[in-house]
Amino acid sequence: MTGLKGSELKAKISRGEKVFGTWLSITDPAVARMYTQLGFDFLLIDMEHSVINPETLQTMLMMFSDTPVCPIVRVPWHEPNWSKWALDAGAEGIIFPNVTSAEQAKRLVAQCKYPPQGERGFFPKCASNFLMDMPEYLDGINDRIQVWMQIESVEGLRSMEEIVKVPGLDTVLIGPADLSFSLGIGNQYENPIFDHALEEIFSKAHKAGIPVAYHMYEISEKALAKGKEASLFSFGFDIVFARLGALQALNNVRTGLEKV
Repeated sequence: MTGLKGSELKAKISRGEKVFGTWLSITDPAVARMYTQLGFDFLLIDMEHSVINPETLQTMLMMFSDTPVCPIVRVPWHEPNWSKWALDAGAEGIIFPNVTSAEQAKRLVAQCKYPPQGERGFFPKCASNFLMDMPEYLDGINDRIQVWMQIESVEGLRSMEEIVKVPGLDTVLIGPADLSFSLGIGNQYENPIFDHALEEIFSKAHKAGIPVAYHMYEISEKALAKGKEASLFSFGFDIVFARLGALQALNNVRTGLEKV
């Protein structure tokens, strides 16, 4: 059982705390376990842009057992099987990519809630520690499970005011790369058009009382300033940290040898 981390994460946000996470896409579950030991509040497991399959996901989620870290899964798309598999395996939250309308958002929220609030099918085998902790798992389940929607298109931006009013939505996640391409300014994160879109997302989400999650590709003063109104911060990726660490070590050895 991954634990009841959704409630803990929500409590931190409701207290006004900033919470921090990063993305996992490497399929080795040992990497997930290692990242649970580093002090992150949440970890985002990416099934949209990786080769993580349901079987691997189940094993990765087991790595969160006995840790305080909240596991949240970005599913590849909106079909209900994806969210059902992830939640039954122990995810404490679901990220739905590229949400573009309130009607769509309502259907996605329903996937994550048991009846009568939603339509999630019942059999949380791994999430309930193989049925041994079922009462604990089900206690407050519909309120505990995190439902995040990614805003990463012009269509989503236009529908923001209606999307953030959908009951059961917990967090809006800004998808900076796809949003920039949809705006016609691919990867131009200093462009005023992109800045205006960010301001619009923050403004509409905060007006509705919905926290915003903000992803940074690089950790810089400019990037932090752009996202200072967010409640949740994600930065980097497991593969990026591995690459940068290897490059730094290689450079240290090369320059070090020149000095001895």
